[in-house]
Amino acid sequence: MRILLLAVLSLVLVGCGGAEVEQNPPPPVQDNSNNYAGPAPQTADVQQFKLNLWDNLVADNRCGSCHQQGNTAPFFVRRDDINLAYSAVLPLVNLADPAQSLMVQKVAGGHNCWLSSNTACADTITQWLRNWGDTTGAEQAAVTLVAPVIRDPGASKALPESSALFGAEVYPLLRQYCASCHAPDAAVAQAPFFAASDLDVAYQASRNLINLDRPELSRLVARLAGEFHNCWSDCSNDAAAMLAAVTAISDAVPVTELDPQLIPSKALRLEDGVVASSGGRYESNQIAFYQFKEGEGNQAFDTSGVEPAANLTLQGDFAWLTGWGLQINSGRAQASTQSSAKLATLIGATGEMTIEAWVIPANVVQEGPAAIVSYAGSAISRNFTLGQSQYNYDFLLRNASSDFAGMPALSTADADELLQASLQHVVLTQDPVNGQRIYVNGEDSGVQSQGTAISNWDNSFALMLGNEADGSRQWQGSVRLLAIHNRALTPAQVAQNFSIGVGQKFYLPFAIGHLIDLPQSYIVFEVAQFDNYSYLFSQPYLINLDGAALPADLTISEMALAINGREISAGQAWISQAFSFASGTNLTEPVQLSALGTVIATEAGAATDEFFLSFGQIGQYSNVRSQPVFPVQQVSQANSNSSDIGIRPFAAIHASMSQLTGVSQATPAVANIYQTISRQLPATSNIETFISAQQMAITQLGIAYCNAAINDSVLRSEWFPALNFNASPAEALSPANRDDLISPLLARFAPLQPATSLDETDARAELNNLLDRLSQCNGACDSQRTQTIAKAACTAVLASAQMLVY
Repeated sequence: MRILLLAVLSLVLVGCGGAEVEQNPPPPVQDNSNNYAGPAPQTADVQQFKLNLWDNLVADNRCGSCHQQGNTAPFFVRRDDINLAYSAVLPLVNLADPAQSLMVQKVAGGHNCWLSSNTACADTITQWLRNWGDTTGAEQAAVTLVAPVIRDPGASKALPESSALFGAEVYPLLRQYCASCHAPDAAVAQAPFFAASDLDVAYQASRNLINLDRPELSRLVARLAGEFHNCWSDCSNDAAAMLAAVTAISDAVPVTELDPQLIPSKALRLEDGVVASSGGRYESNQIAFYQFKEGEGNQAFDTSGVEPAANLTLQGDFAWLTGWGLQINSGRAQASTQSSAKLATLIGATGEMTIEAWVIPANVVQEGPAAIVSYAGSAISRNFTLGQSQYNYDFLLRNASSDFAGMPALSTADADELLQASLQHVVLTQDPVNGQRIYVNGEDSGVQSQGTAISNWDNSFALMLGNEADGSRQWQGSVRLLAIHNRALTPAQVAQNFSIGVGQKFYLPFAIGHLIDLPQSYIVFEVAQFDNYSYLFSQPYLINLDGAALPADLTISEMALAINGREISAGQAWISQAFSFASGTNLTEPVQLSALGTVIATEAGAATDEFFLSFGQIGQYSNVRSQPVFPVQQVSQANSNSSDIGIRPFAAIHASMSQLTGVSQATPAVANIYQTISRQLPATSNIETFISAQQMAITQLGIAYCNAAINDSVLRSEWFPALNFNASPAEALSPANRDDLISPLLARFAPLQPATSLDETDARAELNNLLDRLSQCNGACDSQRTQTIAKAACTAVLASAQMLVY
């Protein structure tokens, strides 16, 4: 009862008001002296260079203070002649593959980046180059495989599960010298929290920063030795002390020897692989773009190249994903209202839009809808929102047919349950002809609104992720990519972007030439860091880099992944598969082995973990694996007696509340709420099926009934004949008058079941506490607040556990 009342209190308080939209500092004002007044561009390509690159780099806070005529060569942003600037820039750019441009690589290495992230500056210039070369709609660039460094799977070391060694050697240094920043309770907390007061928390945060095979390469050492990061005395001595501590752990950890029975491929680390091209996405008309590559800090950068950049400031509890992404636990990521205004301007100009996101919802019980991406001022005033309501994606859009809140929303079908707590590609599109559509994982969800025009947008709103501006629609989960276009993507373009995938990816070519007597033969996997704790291996194929054919028939079976010297115990998606190839099979082009993928856990971290493949059979080699032995499970006779306690199904709860309050089930406000949450209410009477989300649904239904009843002056007078609803809470709900509210409520709702009804003494005590808390508003409470408090108290009794349990 006490927990329920606290939950109701929080719901009521959320409904009573919210915070103002937080405004970030405005972006820097560009210098008007950068306007070009020299000779006209001689060709169309020179003009494209000017519009897409020169205009964006010429400012003094970017490249204009150095690369001018008479200053520092090359003079690619000279202001006197755009044609000479064009000639100077050509050796620095690669329009066929912009990310490989010398200019991009120079900035990525730290040269004069105007943001706090070198990667963000490089990505932004890459986008400007794509816009210049108009390569955004091109097919995905082919990945050129190169032979990796040949490394035998060797003896390796892995950090133990226990934190004891870490606690004895490294942790004392971290706790003494790093806790002022790298601890969750620090004044200015900086992740990772490897100096947390909780040893196990600190150990988990440190695992990826320790290299047992080469202690000198540990990030904990390198940050002091080569990067001079917050040394506490002399950096050389401090690095030596940290190296000694890591070395002590390494010396104490035994080597994991390779099992001699295994048939191994050659070994690889992620750094040995080929970085998968991130090209191939359809990015035309992209006006905001976030890949969340930063990995640290409290900003996520808009690298669309469309100025002003709507960079997001991160607030609250969040974490970076190592394979690119942002995990939102609470709080939000928010752009300034000034930079967000470009969305209203550019989308308003076309009347079309696309919101494209790769997301991982934390669970399927969030609703409200919980705001994944929102361009809004509050929960009741928005331009657009991509939201979650349990298993549904919601599209709320202010247009000619909606209210200011973007209602009615377009939602995926309840029965389809398209939203799942897994990595998903969700796309919302709007255009005046085809209306609104929702795509999930490249497929049209089948729901569609009538075509209508966008109208009445407010350009003072802020773009944000994870919540609304008033804090009332918290969403929990991870965002791996977000793109906003001012055109509606076609179904083919949506499917194209889904097929490209998301995040940092590698192609790992595992050498098997020594096993099949054909040099330069590889089994190649696409590998990504799925999250901070795991890798995703998928889509293996066979290839020969010399373009040779198989000299004999080949069978590959029982292929297994191995990490750090041993086969893993779970996630072996291919171990039951066999692949057969005839002699003469051409391996010039990839020959797919399987479309399956699997997720495996990290151990030492992406910089250190070493992978290889092992086989039951490959070529002339075979390894007879012993079958795993499982302990015999002792199963006892189940007790056939059913519980004496059951729960009411949703129809009974709905009918009971209607009967008790005298409010018809057909009342619009009640009926709408019931339709929204009916799937969340109990469907059977089995107590073992109960989940906490069901109690919250009952609470919402109770709020709807109590709100309707107390708004009805006839029912209100009938229920509470002595309560003065025209007085403030200080008078109407004073200790002397409070019983005029509590006694009628308990008399009407409590004695449903004499054997299991609420204990009146306890109920009165909890209601008194609730009224005390809700009546405290610094003397500013009016008579409307009295009604609000009465509704909260009504809900606390009506929607209590006695409504659910029988």
